[in-house]
Amino acid sequence: MVRTITRSPWTVEDRALMLAYRQHRDGIHDRCGQPKAKAWHWDNEGEYEASKVPTICWACTAMDRAEKADAPVHVLHHVEYVRDETRNPLPPLELPGPDRPRPDDRW
Repeated sequence: MVRTITRSPWTVEDRALMLAYRQHRDGIHDRCGQPKAKAWHWDNEGEYEASKVPTICWACTAMDRAEKADAPVHVLHHVEYVRDETRNPLPPLELPGPDRPRPDDRW
C-alpha cells in the first residue's frame, strides 16, 4: 500500500512554535540551565549564588555506576540569579571579536 502526502501535517503556526522552541533551547546552557545571554555576560560576575544544599541525582548516579561500580553519588548544585535588574539593569551581551576585545584582561 502506498500513501502519498501532498501537504505537511504541520501548520505554519506549528513550524513557528518549533523554531521558537529550538531558539529558546539553544539559548540555555546545558550544565547550569541558565540563559547563556545572562550566564556568560561579562557584567554578571558575582551575580549568581550556588545552592547551599546539594541535590543528589539518583538517575545520574546509576549511569555513573554502570560505567564504574564504585562511582560516588552524583551531586548537583543549583544556581540562583541574584542581580537586581530593576536597580542595576544588564546591558546587552556583546561577544568579543576581531574589532571588539574582551572587556578586561582577566581572561
